[in-house]
Amino acid sequence: MKKWVLSCFDEPRIDELSTRLGTSRLIGSLLLARGTSDLEGAAAFLAPKISSLRDPFDISGIKEASQRVLMAGQRKEKVVVFGDYDVDGVTGTAIASQALKAIGVLTSYYIPHRYDEGYGLSLAAVKKLADEGIKLIITVDCGISNFKEISYAKELGVDVVVTDHHNLPLALPPAAAIVNPKSLPPGHPSRELCGAGVAFKFAWGLLRTAGLKDSLFLTSLLDLAALGTLADVVPLTGENRVLAAAGLNLINKRQRLGIKKLAEAAGLNGVIAADQIYFGLAPRLNAAGRLEHAGRSVDLLLTEDPARAGELAAEIDKINDRRKDIGSRIKEEVFSRLADEKKGKAIVMSGDGWSPGVIGIVASQVAEAHNRPAVLIGVSGGFGRGSARSIGKLNIYNYLAKCSDLFVDFGGHAGAAGFKIAVENIPLFERRFIEEANQGITDDDLVPILAIDAEVLIDQLSLALVKEVARLAPFGEGNPVPVLMMRDLAVSNFKTLGKGNKHLKIKFNRGGAEIEAIGFGLGRLAEQLDYAKRYDLAFNLESNEWNGFETAQLRVVDMREAEGVI
Repeated sequence: MKKWVLSCFDEPRIDELSTRLGTSRLIGSLLLARGTSDLEGAAAFLAPKISSLRDPFDISGIKEASQRVLMAGQRKEKVVVFGDYDVDGVTGTAIASQALKAIGVLTSYYIPHRYDEGYGLSLAAVKKLADEGIKLIITVDCGISNFKEISYAKELGVDVVVTDHHNLPLALPPAAAIVNPKSLPPGHPSRELCGAGVAFKFAWGLLRTAGLKDSLFLTSLLDLAALGTLADVVPLTGENRVLAAAGLNLINKRQRLGIKKLAEAAGLNGVIAADQIYFGLAPRLNAAGRLEHAGRSVDLLLTEDPARAGELAAEIDKINDRRKDIGSRIKEEVFSRLADEKKGKAIVMSGDGWSPGVIGIVASQVAEAHNRPAVLIGVSGGFGRGSARSIGKLNIYNYLAKCSDLFVDFGGHAGAAGFKIAVENIPLFERRFIEEANQGITDDDLVPILAIDAEVLIDQLSLALVKEVARLAPFGEGNPVPVLMMRDLAVSNFKTLGKGNKHLKIKFNRGGAEIEAIGFGLGRLAEQLDYAKRYDLAFNLESNEWNGFETAQLRVVDMREAEGVI
């Protein structure tokens, strides 16, 4: 049972903001719920513009990094872009690679193997690159914590430019330049950029330092910046919102062959919005690094050969199918075992042969289904690789840190973390972690919260309102799809849809007005609905097209009896 929490704001504040913006009161309240209360900020939120992006040189280190790259070009030095294997890393790698090519610098890229090498720079990778004659390494989405590896590179006569967005460590590495927006003061619109966003700012600064004024080239990189921004689940506020909105517009023009072909492979023939990135393109780009090597995804994003783009997109789509099959098998095993186990305030489970590239996805599903932190460990070759996912405001990293003496390797943040552990230490880890969770997590922490943005009346709902709410897109972290609610509704009729009657279609009415709602995955509620009862409804507002007609439709998030809960 979810606890519904309705956002409340002073009516005069809502009236003032909506009146000055010329919007409905609902838009005013939604903007306030997202922390946007001043007129200038609200107007910018509703109409994100590329022209509002701050000067790239606001981020310290971009000038020095650009100068070092230009020096490499003058010296004809070999340069490598060293990226991460997730979507943020591969898109950022593609951005940096294209920028260096644009100014005539000889460059290649290097993505470490997720399992053989791990995240970030390694001593072995640095040695390999130095032996190949590389004189400058430019990191993307990694490097800020690689003090030892960058010191080693320096000993070998290799300079390193770090571009990263992760939190700054106490001791910064001895790099030739460090570009990290976390050095900016809180509240700066560039501070929450992802790795691809940082790479975009670096590319911008690099071209300016080189004296090239090519706005068309910079604009052409926005699709990559948007992919990385949306996939990395950074807050869609400030400059992230601008990059995501502008990049989605470019993605929908299908100008980049790799994105065009991957969209075709994914069956995305219509408008590509944030959801199509989250559930269509991003999982495919990630799949290559999860199961094989992320270099395929970089190649796809960089190729200018239509045939090659088609081949790579087809390969990556097949890898993603494998990823889904593997994930389904692991999920089935995990949920089957959970049905027979008594659950504490956290879940820890291990399994032989579970793919470490997939268990993080399943851990998220477990955490969501059981509303408690979940840790899954895939065991192979004498070691376990764990993926942890949290819920709400619980900091999973802090709980794992209390067991860090058992780990070979460990990293992450509040919502998600990973580690490597010797097999013989797994039972002790499970016992200690569960003990810490049972002591630190309260019963209230395990009550799922449904945050509701605003309450509306049924006669307020219209296609025009759907279009107005859509102005808040793209939706994601920091700007979730608005959840609205209505009270005291009667059910006119309902039916189940889909294979196994998995989905539910309902018509609600109140005071003579009627509206249709769809509940995906909620077919089980059909047996509990009663025409004689009244219901409260939490929902997303969307449009539905059928036979050329477009109407307002509700997507059910949750429902409860007006005087009770289903």
